[in-house]
Amino acid sequence: MINRLLHGGKDVKQEREEPRKWIFHRPLRDYRRAAGKETLGGTEKNDCINRFDSDSFGNRSDAGLQLAGKARTAPGLGGRNSANIGCGAYYGHRMAEDNMIGIVVSNTYPCQAPFGGADRLIGTNPIILGCPTTNPERPIVIDVSTSGVAIGKVQAYRRENKQMPEGWANDYDGNPTTDPNVAYCVRPMGGHKGYGLAVFVDMFGGVLSDALTSPEIPFVEDMRPEETGFAVILLDIAHFIDVDRFKEHSSLYAKLIKNSRTATGVKEIFMPGEIEARLLEERKVTGVDFSDALEAELTELGKKCGAIAPDGKLEDLLA
Repeated sequence: MINRLLHGGKDVKQEREEPRKWIFHRPLRDYRRAAGKETLGGTEKNDCINRFDSDSFGNRSDAGLQLAGKARTAPGLGGRNSANIGCGAYYGHRMAEDNMIGIVVSNTYPCQAPFGGADRLIGTNPIILGCPTTNPERPIVIDVSTSGVAIGKVQAYRRENKQMPEGWANDYDGNPTTDPNVAYCVRPMGGHKGYGLAVFVDMFGGVLSDALTSPEIPFVEDMRPEETGFAVILLDIAHFIDVDRFKEHSSLYAKLIKNSRTATGVKEIFMPGEIEARLLEERKVTGVDFSDALEAELTELGKKCGAIAPDGKLEDLLA
């Protein structure tokens, strides 16, 4: 996410994103178009569309999550004209806090080739799921891109001029490469399986939300609004089963897995999201490490934005 901060900072520096309206759809009988005035129901009054004034930039899945949580009888939402989803696991934790089980998907600018293809047409298109357990500090949460790695990792290796592991990316002609400087696109997670999931992220977050799909989203290097789309689907656990019973059963499930036999050389089995939760607690104490190259880029950006003095350092922001 620190890597992504570079792009966000450049957005602010160039003032490329104007405030805009955020529109969320709930599936009601008289579905309207996102424009708000073209309606299939023949009236401009529209109870299924909610509008939010945008920040200067940023994804508004959180606002959608809050809206869906309140609309428990119709908890499906779609959003358009959005931006990078940020830390997707956050939304998984939010739904668990609200005693819900659900899924959030968001498309991205194209940086992944379809399985067997060479052109960048699909985003990394993350999928986030979450549900509660008896331990509010340890919900079961997964936040994964549908590509084998996030594009940010390729950018980090390019910044450090290091060779990437095999299987991460392809060159312009679709050949596997470990050179980040010639990497043209990342590869789908699990081959055709990740590719299929990525397509349906676009179906939910793009087509169903009346937003752009990945091939239509501008490249981040173009420094134009990404206008991504996302979808939020939440299920109120209380509509299916007693919430405490659900939490007890999900915790038992996790316990059965964690107490099972480990493979040779493995010390511990982790539940989805558990490693990240431990790292978060650790880094609250130790801080976050990042490379000298990334520090130099952030420092230069800070100086251009006026947040750091011309002769200052990145740590001056913490003074």
